[in-house]
Amino acid sequence: MDRRRFLLSTLLGLSSPLTAPLASDTRFSASPFSLGIASGDVTDDSVVLWTRLAPEPLKANGGMEPCGVPVQWELAVDPKMSHVLRRGEAIATPTFAHSVHVDLEGLEPGREYWYRFSVLSHSSPIGRTKTLPHRDSYPDSVRFITASCQNYTHGYFVAYEHMIRDQPDFIIHLGDYFYDASFGVDDFRHHETENAPVTVADFRRRHARYKTDKQLQHAHAQIPFFTTIDNHDAIEDMDPEKFAQRAAAYQAWYEHMPVRGYSAAGDNHFDLLRKISLGGLAQISLLDGRQFRDSKEICGNNDYPDYGFGNYRERCAAVFDDDRSMLGKEQEMWLTENLVHNKATWNVIASPGPFLPYRYHHDGKELSYIGAWDIYPANRKRIAKAIETAEVGHPLILSGDMHSFWAVDGSLTKNPSERIPVVEFVASSVSANWPEQLAKPVTDNLPHNPQVKFYDPDKRGYLLHDVTETEWKTTARAMEDVRNEQSPALDLASFIVSKGKPGFTRLY
Repeated sequence: MDRRRFLLSTLLGLSSPLTAPLASDTRFSASPFSLGIASGDVTDDSVVLWTRLAPEPLKANGGMEPCGVPVQWELAVDPKMSHVLRRGEAIATPTFAHSVHVDLEGLEPGREYWYRFSVLSHSSPIGRTKTLPHRDSYPDSVRFITASCQNYTHGYFVAYEHMIRDQPDFIIHLGDYFYDASFGVDDFRHHETENAPVTVADFRRRHARYKTDKQLQHAHAQIPFFTTIDNHDAIEDMDPEKFAQRAAAYQAWYEHMPVRGYSAAGDNHFDLLRKISLGGLAQISLLDGRQFRDSKEICGNNDYPDYGFGNYRERCAAVFDDDRSMLGKEQEMWLTENLVHNKATWNVIASPGPFLPYRYHHDGKELSYIGAWDIYPANRKRIAKAIETAEVGHPLILSGDMHSFWAVDGSLTKNPSERIPVVEFVASSVSANWPEQLAKPVTDNLPHNPQVKFYDPDKRGYLLHDVTETEWKTTARAMEDVRNEQSPALDLASFIVSKGKPGFTRLY
């Protein structure tokens, strides 16, 4: 092994070189498919199929020997796998924790497929996936879900059972797929350790803890996902001192997700941008709001550490610097190009964090949430200009992060300089709680923020979107109790955006 590979292996905690011999005799102590299967990053003619061999999932190596293992895969056109369209073999290597990513191209648009993996006498469950509509088509309708923020220790992932019943075409997960800390652990469910992950082995164990959840596994096996990273998934912002830790987080995240965009072990870069093209009906630009953004800790003025856990602060002059960016130059150019040259009926941004302004009045001062676009106003203004410049497409923003449901009309913002004629729907969390210290400041300041026409801090859940040429319907689907593994769901509120008309109408 050369010096570079040795250093990289040491940094990432690899127990073997970046290449490994094939196993001559493979035996498993239990089913190697303990973490399930998944599909994702679908286009109109391709899909990524995923699994990871891990007979002992909470061990750093998953209970696997340090050698490569051949894994067979099949793709069929029926749920019983009786009409196999394609089959092949992939090598699961220890470098990537014996994960498998099969990137299939040349598929038919708008079609369901079924798939499975096998190794020796073990077979995975049969999974279902679906490609997007043809890029030049105009589908009558599309149904999809936005979700975010699932903390294993706060509740069951019962929301996924209801997502399956909703039969969406796909799920967009806006980040915080796992949590680096419990934030108030009790005797409900526990992480594998209360220590925050640092090394690639740590991150692998945390991902495995989440992937053992049967409700999450069930959803992944039935619905294709689009995923992006938020602050609890990896290291946030551009902090070179933590790039090694971020590289470990990125590698483990790739090893557990059905995604493209990660090229080599130890990379401190991940291509997470996705333009989800739904023919002429909708274009969704899925953002990476963490990898390239400037630090949120720019003012050094945490004057109220007990108010919203110090997340709500006064904006200093440096916040308004024209060069400050949430996205980085390349991603901003990519997004601007998407927005301005959009040809679809709906021109959508999917952002891990809330886009539109919100102001907190406290102790005679005006504060903002430092985890959102409010700390990058110049970058937001440029994106708003691109939205307004676009000649085609009704704009819409979909976001997460806030562990609560919001419906926001940006044209009603009090400050005229911050008014943006766009609607934003914020999904609550799958299970992560929204403590009183964060929720109460929002509730108290609703009178100062007339743009927020709906806010619910009490329920966990997701947003269901039904899209046609003339209407965009968003429904807040809430769980009655995420600590009940069989919790029923209720439609908390539903909103209609009509093409070409400002704002939205609440149905109930």
